[in-house]
Amino acid sequence: MIVQNFDFDNNLAIARQRAEQMVNNGLYSRFGLSFNVRVDKALLGCMGELAFEHWLRSLGYEYQVDRDGFDKRNSDEFDFLIEDSKIDTKVAKKSTANPPNDNWTYGYPQEQNPASKDFVVVGWVDYTRKEVGFYGWITGLEVSRFPVVTRNTFAGYPYLTPNHEFRWGAMNKNFELLFQRIFNR
Repeated sequence: MIVQNFDFDNNLAIARQRAEQMVNNGLYSRFGLSFNVRVDKALLGCMGELAFEHWLRSLGYEYQVDRDGFDKRNSDEFDFLIEDSKIDTKVAKKSTANPPNDNWTYGYPQEQNPASKDFVVVGWVDYTRKEVGFYGWITGLEVSRFPVVTRNTFAGYPYLTPNHEFRWGAMNKNFELLFQRIFNR
């Protein structure tokens, strides 16, 4: 599902500003990465959050966001709180012309305690096509049950920290069901 009517360039500027502030407040400092690489990683996440927030607004849903700094923690408690449900959005940089598919694998950092989130929404940012999309969702508890690995088994790149890894095919693609579960708790 590609997020519609999302002003990619304007949101990219907003995301860059947020990412720089997050990195200046200590995000990813423990990895020994350069400032620019840390900003690029944070920028990707910010684009996902901005796109999800845009989508929630277009659906008329009320939500809260966790935008506390990273000077005393490695990650936020949640990205969005809807009703009593903690939602974490995770996006990957799309680096192929092929559409996302069920065989791709995604790593969720073990240190971010996936079971503490009610739902994880996974998508992609395509800088070439200037679009953000969401592929599906999964419960944090389900994520926590997947094996922990240090290398992405589909693409082969190393993770910076150990990750619970799952195939994109493990996600539910029915977002209407996600919102039903959130509002019918």
